[in-house]
Amino acid sequence: MAVLGVLLFTVLDARRQSLNAPAVKPGALDRTSPGAEAPPLYVPPPPPSAPVEPPVQQVQPAPAPALPPPQPQIIYVPQPAPPQQQAAPQQPPRVAGDPALVIDTTSGEAPAGGPGATGAVPPNAAAGGPDSSTRSPGIAGGRVRVAQFANRSSTVPQGTLIPAVLETGLDSTRPGLARAMVTKDVRGFDGTRILIPRGSRLIGEYQAEASPGQKRALVNWIRLIRPDGATIAIGSPVSDPVGRGGMKAKVDNHFFARFTGAILQSALDIGVNLASRSANSPVIVALPGTVQQTTQPLTQQTQQVTPTLKVSPGTSITVFVARDLDFSGADNKP
Repeated sequence: MAVLGVLLFTVLDARRQSLNAPAVKPGALDRTSPGAEAPPLYVPPPPPSAPVEPPVQQVQPAPAPALPPPQPQIIYVPQPAPPQQQAAPQQPPRVAGDPALVIDTTSGEAPAGGPGATGAVPPNAAAGGPDSSTRSPGIAGGRVRVAQFANRSSTVPQGTLIPAVLETGLDSTRPGLARAMVTKDVRGFDGTRILIPRGSRLIGEYQAEASPGQKRALVNWIRLIRPDGATIAIGSPVSDPVGRGGMKAKVDNHFFARFTGAILQSALDIGVNLASRSANSPVIVALPGTVQQTTQPLTQQTQQVTPTLKVSPGTSITVFVARDLDFSGADNKP
């Protein structure tokens, strides 16, 4: 049995190896006769070549025939007619009785025919000489020169508004003085120094001359006193918080005092005519001037009554600086 098993194992193993080994020996189908020819191999035909487009010959356009130069055209332009000189309009003859306005632009008196005479031009005026520099800026042809502030930090320029508040009331019945206090610091031209500190006092004066229809009170501030004792003559008018001249005031027109005389005169005229009329006449005619001699002094006194302007303390105002204020010597303490 052992021998039979070994033999069977050997046969099976040899068969297995023959199946796993590659086929290197030709089979029956692979064997050909020695005189037979091998079949021809298939060779694919070469691909057709791409068609070659023939070159396109560009046709040059025929040159355009040269045109003859255009013939010059003659255009007639009419010449303008010579200007006709118009006769200057004749001024109407001056009547001997009409007043004549004469404007003298000279600064001083001069003999007739000299440089200061009316209509004559000074020799230095055109060149900006001394004569033209002394003219007023408002005169036509005047000349002014530029100037610089000597001390910018210690100068309050003209046109500055100084805010303040009234400490005293104002009544235009009689002239008097007024006082105000500065409510905000005011700096110099360059803004580096406070020249008018808050709390400075303003001293001014007002008049009692109020014309009919006047509604704003006028105060001229004459002096400014700083808290440190420095003082300066300010010489500037009062204005409201937005810079308008004067300050708003309460107006008392004295209506009854002004028209009492007229009412009394009318009543007396009617009474006199009522007493002297006829008993049968229903019409009363009051002729003016019947009692004029009696009531004329009273009427004249009532017509002279002027309005009264009143301003209460605590009113907000501003001072419009009318000239440059120089505080350069305010810090020089003894």
